[in-house]
Amino acid sequence: MAYLSKSERKQQIVDSAKKFVLSEGLNTLTVRNLAEKAEFSVGQIHHHFDSIHDLKSQVFLELVHENLDLKQFPENTNCRDKLIYLLGSEAAISETPYIGIWNDAERNAYNHPIFKQAYAQAIKIWQNSIIEILHLGLINHEFIFRLDQINKIALRLIAFAIGLECLSNLDLEEVQADFFHQQILSIIQQELDA
Repeated sequence: MAYLSKSERKQQIVDSAKKFVLSEGLNTLTVRNLAEKAEFSVGQIHHHFDSIHDLKSQVFLELVHENLDLKQFPENTNCRDKLIYLLGSEAAISETPYIGIWNDAERNAYNHPIFKQAYAQAIKIWQNSIIEILHLGLINHEFIFRLDQINKIALRLIAFAIGLECLSNLDLEEVQADFFHQQILSIIQQELDA
């Protein structure tokens, strides 16, 4: 194994943990599981992270940045479609692991103060991504809203998407396959006069 600096080794552990989490889920990540799967020693992982919650938090936040990266869209994609994506309405099969990770992260936020802080930071990252799209949509005349309401609108959209995800996970009879998408389209229209 080649010599890596401390920061490079730490990032190597995080990168391996990200791959593990995308395939196995956030809640199955343990130091022992990662050590076995990625061929690190348990001691190496503990050397770089104070706890499994520190590692999970860093992994989660890096995956949030990847999940919310809009560079994957062609430049001519309209703001409405980007917003629909950011709200999780048209998640492709490739997005399914990310949805599971967000759900695991929400559950962890209730049980661990370190993870609660990471989850709050992730929501802020999400809010900023939505604000960026809302602002661009306002400039491009795709959306109509009062600029002084942009932060609140972004948070309402997030709250709505989280609530819809919760309902979708309950397998309620009234919540059919297209329910989430239809409700997201409705809230976008209500909030943004789209």
